[in-house]
Amino acid sequence: MTTLRSRYPGLRPFDSEEQQYFFGREEEIEAVCRLLDLDNLTILHGPSGMGKSSLINAGILPALSKIRNWDIPYHVVSIRFTNYDPELARVRREKQGLKDLDSDLIKDPIDRFITACLGKEHNWEQIIPMPKPSLWLSAKKMLVDQAIRPLRTVFILDQFEELFTYPEARVEEFAQQLEELYHQIMPESVRKGMERKQIIDEELNFGEKLLPNPRVAQLMARIEEPLDAKILISMRSDKLHYLERLKAYLPEMLLNSYELRTFDADQAKKAIAQPASLTGEGFISPIFTISDQVLDELIRFLQDKLTRRIDPSQLQIVCQHIEQKIIERERKIKKHS
Repeated sequence: MTTLRSRYPGLRPFDSEEQQYFFGREEEIEAVCRLLDLDNLTILHGPSGMGKSSLINAGILPALSKIRNWDIPYHVVSIRFTNYDPELARVRREKQGLKDLDSDLIKDPIDRFITACLGKEHNWEQIIPMPKPSLWLSAKKMLVDQAIRPLRTVFILDQFEELFTYPEARVEEFAQQLEELYHQIMPESVRKGMERKQIIDEELNFGEKLLPNPRVAQLMARIEEPLDAKILISMRSDKLHYLERLKAYLPEMLLNSYELRTFDADQAKKAIAQPASLTGEGFISPIFTISDQVLDELIRFLQDKLTRRIDPSQLQIVCQHIEQKIIERERKIKKHS
């Protein structure tokens, strides 16, 4: 059974299935896609509620295949960071009678990344003997495990400002490994792990040696290949100064950045009027039209008195209210017909 959707999702972000009624951000989609094509790391920033996640889900990701020279297979991995709060995790465990702490509140950012690539039972340490997990190696292993051979992998790091709520040592470790991912070539830590594995294997007696795992063998055959990765970081503008803490590892990271701003009047009109006019049976409301006069009134109501621009989240709230009124009117008509 098909789930009916609102034409206006309100305060929650648009998802990838709602791209058909995501309007008003065409210029921003094109600009960010061009930046992604120029460099391996792009920063998308804007105030809270500006629609960064919506732009990524319903705008940028569907448009990737249209980027110049991107008519190639690619794989997307999305990681959404959450606030590090061990105290709240302890409170939840006590109140809910849980055996363990809420892992989402204390999950290490590197482990969060590796889980997104390889799943919860990733067992990264069984690949190559290394003292700590590797983002680069996990990304490489993901492609082999899933029998994917794209020329490009796109990593989306959403709510990146939450990384900086973690202890400094964890932030620094993640920054160091992000640098390895950015530069794409095999990190020295992985190379040393390979040498360590070779020494261990050579010391084993013939009877102790295990049959080679096919996936591990495939990984080792491809491990020298550079990892073609694009990284899109999304974060709040008021937390942008936190990136100064990563400059020792990624000094160029702010060179390729884009600020997502509020709507101008034309963008807002598209975001209001075009979803209403879409045909199809997948919506909770019937098709409806907003007259030019009403549209102008809505724009004047929503505009900031100084900048004359429109907050996307406020626009969504108002549009959702209008859609609900349309649904109520339709019910009354059917009731009395």
